[in-house]
Amino acid sequence: MLKGTIIENSLADKSILNNFKIENTRRAADWILHDVLINEDQISSLSQSLADGPWYIHLWRPGEDAVIVVFKNKIFTINFSDKSTWTEAMAYGKSIGIPEQQLDFPID
Repeated sequence: MLKGTIIENSLADKSILNNFKIENTRRAADWILHDVLINEDQISSLSQSLADGPWYIHLWRPGEDAVIVVFKNKIFTINFSDKSTWTEAMAYGKSIGIPEQQLDFPID
């Protein structure tokens, strides 16, 4: 299972949340955030469910270094500990209007 946080406001189709195990829901200003667990085979549908605009979701397996960065219709796999693997994902994120400081991909 992959872990991540989905900003509900980032979804064009919020019904996709019914397909994931939601561990926690919280509010941060105008955003509703859901800490979720999803299966790897659900990544493509999650990508397609993102709204147009500067949104992404990143997912990881606890205890592992690989991070999957999911944009609308574009997916990257990076290594959290090796920032050189972040280049393409960061460049793409910036190209769609995401500020660099928000492309930090934190994991726990």
